[in-house]
This record gives sequence, C-alpha cells and structure tokens, in this order.
Amino acid sequence: MKNVTKETLTEIHTILDILRWSSSQFNANPIFYGHGTNNFWDETLHLILPSIYLPINIPTQIYQARLTSRERSKIIKLVNYRIKKRIPVPYLTCQAWFCGLKFYVDKRVFIPRSPIGELITSCFNDLLPQYPYRILDMGTGSGCIAVAIATVYPKSEIDAVDISIDALKVAEHNIKLYNLEHRVFPIHSDLFSNLPQLKYDLIITNPPYVKNSDIYKLPKEFHYEPVISLSADNDGLKIIQKILMNVMHHLNTNGTLICEVGSTKMALIERYPNIPFRWLRLSNGGEGVFMLTYEQLLSFDNTE
Repeated sequence: MKNVTKETLTEIHTILDILRWSSSQFNANPIFYGHGTNNFWDETLHLILPSIYLPINIPTQIYQARLTSRERSKIIKLVNYRIKKRIPVPYLTCQAWFCGLKFYVDKRVFIPRSPIGELITSCFNDLLPQYPYRILDMGTGSGCIAVAIATVYPKSEIDAVDISIDALKVAEHNIKLYNLEHRVFPIHSDLFSNLPQLKYDLIITNPPYVKNSDIYKLPKEFHYEPVISLSADNDGLKIIQKILMNVMHHLNTNGTLICEVGSTKMALIERYPNIPFRWLRLSNGGEGVFMLTYEQLLSFDNTE
C-alpha cells in the first residue's frame, strides 16, 4: 500500500481525482455495502465529501477543485480503513442520512437504514386513522426515526425509548441538533418497563431480529454495530414477542403499531398464524414491515 499512497500523493490533485481513485479501490475489494449505500460510487461520495467538510449534493463543478496534501492524506487513510478493517462509512465520518436528514452516529448506535423511512417521508401513505399527536419510538438508537417523524408531524410529541444509555446520549445530540427538545423526549427503558402512563396514537419500532447464531455469519461491517441492536435470542423473535404481548396496553383505541421484522417475517407468521399482520409494500426496497391496529391486537389472544 505504500506505493499506492505515494502515487496518490504525487499524481492525484482534485476532488474528482480522489473520487475516481477511491471508487476503484472500493470496487476492487470485497467490501459490503448496506449501511446507507448500495454501490461503490455512493459509498465513495459519502466517505470523501464529509471528510473534507463538503455536503453530498455539491455542484459537480466543485469536483475540479484541488485538494491540499493534508486532505489527500486524510482521505487515503480513511479509504484504507474502509477496505482493510471493513469499518462502515458512517462510523468513519460520524455521519448518516435518514429521510433526507443528516444525523450524528458512532459505534454506540445502530446505523440508520430502516425501510420505515419511506413510510415517514410519505406521512405513512394515509395508513393512520388519525393524526398521531402522541408517538412512541421503541428502540430509538440514534433518534433518527423520532426526529424524522417530528419533522413531518409538527404537532406531535414523541417518546424516544432505548435500553442503552449510550445510545440515548447520541439520540439526545441529534434531538438538540434539530431543536426538538420540546417535542422529542429520550427515555431510558427496557421496552415498556419505564414508560409514562400514556396511551399512544402510533407506536413504531425496529427491534433487533437477528438470530444469535446468525450474528457471526454477517459481513464484517455489521460487527462494528452494538450487538444489542442486532441480536434477538435463538430465533430472532424474542423482543418482537415481548412487544406483541404488551403493546396493546400502551395504544389508544384508534392507535396503530408499525414494526420492522425483516428476515424473520415468515417465522413470525408461523409463530402467530392467527394475527392478521398487514405487510406493507415498500417501493424503495426492504421487507418485513407490518402494521396492526388496536382492534386487531385486542382480538389476539396474547396469553399463549
């Protein structure tokens, strides 16, 4: 790598040069995309531009601007980290995008990428029976879902709950970043155990749903994320089951639960064949997002 580094320092001058070189490095190595990007070019943009304090959507004319030697060295170091250590780009830049909003992230939190974002930006496609004045974001992590919902529902108040105190510190940072302290409230709680005595119009959650045995089969990039944000016992359903067992007691009679279960969709259907899950179609990709109303939960015998 020393020869490559010397070459880049002497022959690469512009932002476009370093973008092209970095793209080639990514494309030539078996790294995994899936933490905000799905191809080598977008991965390159999301690593390079924030590292030199430029927005992702800068005019392409700026690509012809020359880099300083310090900027080149910094970028080369980050590219090497991405390839050799397989560190996800958002952890290298401390920056992730969700619903068109920029969030601070680090290794204390799961990297935002839920397909629920598509529902939020479309105001849930008129799926909700009423305006959600009171919302619960269960397992908030970085706070991205809570903050994004607050931007599309300006009259709503959101409780942003997480079992991890470290994650809540990141969420607090992002809540303050968007001046939402008066509407988004971080709460330390193991699911519903420490919630205020409230009923919610909408409960939204992206809980852990990866089997313990599958954690180590994931690409190396996932191993940098907190295990607690991914792992859910031996079948992937442990936390989802707890939510289904208790959620009805925290919903208004016109309330709605929206939950992402990803690859455990079929296992969940097999476990609960009598629950009328409504599986939502997502045009931007992603699977395993369902909704249930209070009435549907009421008719479910959750004592089994």
